[in-house]
Amino acid sequence: MFIVVFIITLLILVLIHEFGHFIMSKKFNIKVLEFGFGIPPRIWGKKIGETLYSINLLPFGGFVRPLGEDEVSKEILANKRSFAAAAIHKRIIVVAAGVAMNLVLAWILFWIVIVAQNFKVQIPLLTDHKFIGVYQNNEQYVVIDSLSKGSPAEQAGIKEGERVVALNDNFIKSSQDLVDQTKLHAGEQVKLTLSDLEQKNYRSVEIIPRKSPPKGQGALGVSLNSFDVANLEFKDPLQKILSGPIYSLNITTYTGELLGKLISTSYQKKDITPVSQAVSGPIGMTAIIKQVLATQNPLIPYLNLLAALSLNLAIINVLPFPGLDGGRLFFLILEAITHKRTHPTLEKYVHTVGLAILLSLIILITISDIRKFLI
Repeated sequence: MFIVVFIITLLILVLIHEFGHFIMSKKFNIKVLEFGFGIPPRIWGKKIGETLYSINLLPFGGFVRPLGEDEVSKEILANKRSFAAAAIHKRIIVVAAGVAMNLVLAWILFWIVIVAQNFKVQIPLLTDHKFIGVYQNNEQYVVIDSLSKGSPAEQAGIKEGERVVALNDNFIKSSQDLVDQTKLHAGEQVKLTLSDLEQKNYRSVEIIPRKSPPKGQGALGVSLNSFDVANLEFKDPLQKILSGPIYSLNITTYTGELLGKLISTSYQKKDITPVSQAVSGPIGMTAIIKQVLATQNPLIPYLNLLAALSLNLAIINVLPFPGLDGGRLFFLILEAITHKRTHPTLEKYVHTVGLAILLSLIILITISDIRKFLI
């Protein structure tokens, strides 16, 4: 099932992106020679009207091939339906339309997720980041990491991965706070309030912290893990209406900050492991989808994942790197400024080299994903 969902996810992301290029080409009466899913070589194709619709061997992307995209001969320039003959602003719009479609998809899906969560969102914090356009309240989660055999926690039925919310109805603010509270009530029966990480299910257990625990253990017999969480809430009407774009902007800036810290740490320690662990390819994505489908109600988590992937696809594609939409936009903007076209052979060569580099990166990331599963 998760493999089927992975394929459907790729189809949605790629087709919505390429549909942006396709629909704007049609709007400007530019002839589209091929609409392809995947990267050639072609394994299937069917011509409908003037456009060939194809499925290609490597399912890592897709493309729309307008007439005259990579050549500027006299015949092509004379053809009013060629991409090369279109006005510069129309060519820029056609190339940018794919990124725009992925952005719009991300905004819509994030909005649905946020509405389903009553306009409240939680984000794990690895840095003191301030989110814009929302009401923010940071708190620390104290989570049961493991239990000692025969400990009061194990006997009380406490489970690994549960969050400790309160002790005797006193909110637990940190791991040290829990340690201090249990020591204060050692030998007494206390009530622990627990929840799952999503804070959807709460329960209480009665437990007696030990006065003299074995060496290396605490009063409850648990090891704790703690992390900071940002609670974001869209309260104002305008915030609620624009929650999709606002959340997308916040996620983008927050992810950029984290990635920057990872790269900085890797550079200082001369170790790329932190960066490689944070990056995933197609195999890593299937693993994430499998985890999402294993949840009790997977629809909203899946829509959230799909929105995040669509947003990432838009950001990556707009980067001015050869082979990406951003690389083509770079040459078009340069043409708009200088009023001179880059020689099509040179531009085609640059994009071919860029695409080869991108495919090499995909292969390296895939190998990294395989190693993560084998370790």
